[in-house]
Amino acid sequence: MIPFAEWRPDMPALGQWAREALNVVPAEESYRPLNDLSGVSSPLTARAQGAAWFRGTAGATRMFSGDASKLYLLSGSSWNDVSRTSGGPYAPGGDNLWRFTQFGTLAIAVNGVDAPQKFDLSLGTNWTALGGSPPVGTFITTVRDFVVMGKIGSAPQRVQWCALNNAESWAPSLTTQADLQELPDGGNVTGLVGGEIGLVFQETSIRRMSYEGAPIVFRIDKIANDIGANVPGSVAGLLDMAFFLHKSGFYTVRSGQTITPIGRGKVDRTFWAEFDEANHFRSSSAIDPVRGLYVFAYPANGSNGTPNRLLIYNWHTERWTRAILDCELVFGGVSQQAYTLEQLDPFGTLETLPYSLDSSYWTGTLSLLLFAFDTSHRSGSFSGPTLSATVETGEFNPVAGQGRRSIIRACRPLIDGGNPQIQIGARETQQSGVSYAPATGLTAAGLAPVYSSGRYFRVRATQPAGSLWSNMQGIDDLDVRPAGMQ
Repeated sequence: MIPFAEWRPDMPALGQWAREALNVVPAEESYRPLNDLSGVSSPLTARAQGAAWFRGTAGATRMFSGDASKLYLLSGSSWNDVSRTSGGPYAPGGDNLWRFTQFGTLAIAVNGVDAPQKFDLSLGTNWTALGGSPPVGTFITTVRDFVVMGKIGSAPQRVQWCALNNAESWAPSLTTQADLQELPDGGNVTGLVGGEIGLVFQETSIRRMSYEGAPIVFRIDKIANDIGANVPGSVAGLLDMAFFLHKSGFYTVRSGQTITPIGRGKVDRTFWAEFDEANHFRSSSAIDPVRGLYVFAYPANGSNGTPNRLLIYNWHTERWTRAILDCELVFGGVSQQAYTLEQLDPFGTLETLPYSLDSSYWTGTLSLLLFAFDTSHRSGSFSGPTLSATVETGEFNPVAGQGRRSIIRACRPLIDGGNPQIQIGARETQQSGVSYAPATGLTAAGLAPVYSSGRYFRVRATQPAGSLWSNMQGIDDLDVRPAGMQ
């Protein structure tokens, strides 16, 4: 079998690596379909600038979002305005995001401009100002029994935390253990990740926060020098893992100490060549814990700042893919309730529902899903029809080492389902471009009757949008004949 190879666009063309893996998800020994985003909610008033979900003490879930002036709560398919009732509209500006954390029964939101906001997950109807004179933070997380904020007002290298087990007490005190720390170097704080330990990302440093208790409270150790998170929207974490983007590429941090490059020799160079860095603040990232995916949405050059690319990393297989899709923001969410047939009316008729009836979107609160906002400010999960997909083998010479040309007349795609179309790409030298023959479908026997001659070949498989398929693995039964010297 010649596999549809691991996508490594940064590597030389001749070799075992593929040059394309579009609108698919990397999996063990195959590529799996990526479903389309289908916005099913009511729209926000303006572009989405943050979203998150939380679970209350009774098990009920709440999903929140924010734009340039309001905070919203999702109820069914409607985003309802639950902004503060005093203090006027919020004003984060176009280059800030809303960031959220949970502390007990409180959801807490910051945007770097407005006073931090709280929402009582058990009784709340609107966001209100967080008590205890908290700082105006840009980033927020929960570390053990503390809420931690970073990039504080006019002190961009500061982190500050609340009192032990009290998110509404912020005055520094040895008794309560509330305190702050000015970081002496490393540049501005660009992200926080919480848990049993905390990670503080800066422009050129990463620091670990370890709880010590009074009088130190947190021991803050530098674990990386000259490497940090240059794009705040790239920072995402789950359990003992965190992901981030530096000028030198994509990295992961494990267990608060091991930093590993995950894009080197794979996607880093390709990414930086097409990234619209001037609009980096439009980037966002999310974790799909079910499939083990880190997803980074970003604007490519020429997109006018609208995120139109996804990079998808499977941390189990350590493989990447990409997607072309317009969105405003990606985030991790949940399906909030199990719907009955009678409750589907707001979403359309059975023929026009955005997702199939067996989609996980409809099955209840336990479904952890990858969500996004489309460019109409509507949210939805990636549970729609499959996107059109393209994968390739690596480039190969069937008679390598002999300087011989070949003719390929057929191959058998190892693809379960759908209506795959197969193309052979060929070229005579490494200096010439690849020429692809017309796409062909499969015979009743499952063969693709392709025809191409050359010295170097690659096989491309595509699936049309909406196809029902599960895995694309590679090709077999390659019918190749020698074609003599040229």
